[in-house]
Amino acid sequence: MNQKFFSLPQERQDLIRNSAMVEFGEGSFKKTSADAIAKRAGVSKGLLFHYFKDKRELYLYLFQYAIDECIHIFDRHMLKAAYFGETDFFRTLEIGQKVKMDMVRRHPGLFRFVMRAYYERDNVLTPKLRKKLDDVLRETTDSFLSRMDLHKFKDGVDPKTLVRLLTLAAEGMLAETRAITPEEINNLFQEYQKYADMLRRHLYKEEYL
Repeated sequence: MNQKFFSLPQERQDLIRNSAMVEFGEGSFKKTSADAIAKRAGVSKGLLFHYFKDKRELYLYLFQYAIDECIHIFDRHMLKAAYFGETDFFRTLEIGQKVKMDMVRRHPGLFRFVMRAYYERDNVLTPKLRKKLDDVLRETTDSFLSRMDLHKFKDGVDPKTLVRLLTLAAEGMLAETRAITPEEINNLFQEYQKYADMLRRHLYKEEYL
């Protein structure tokens, strides 16, 4: 890619990135047009391809950018939880959702893009890139669980499976509602919290309710 992209003002970079993530998050790689991305970003297609040689290069750049941002979100999440001395599984997840809301305000299409990219069928992502995302998800899950008071769960509950369940639930809600604005994501978060609280009441030992 053309390094001149990074000499653009931050707001301009974000506009191009966000426009591309929103468009790619709405459909497959093949069906997403560069014209639509350029129009949403308020630039010409020629200028877009001045910064990125083709649609594939833009897509792969965005995927790496999104992974880096997700890692950054997780680090902020854990730092904030540590600041408040929080080690409760569900309360820490709630802190994480609030951190994510800050990211949504800056990159409204990021989470839908990551979800769509992971299940992309046009082979734009190499097995190596898919593995990279899997590794990030595994490492952040392990790091999260290592800091939680897991003894609060009833015997037989697998916290790692629970994280997977909640992740799939969040992905499904995003896919179903097509939420993208901070207000839409916040409404989704409120619904998600109801489900998480229901699980907490069923999976925690009585003395921790």
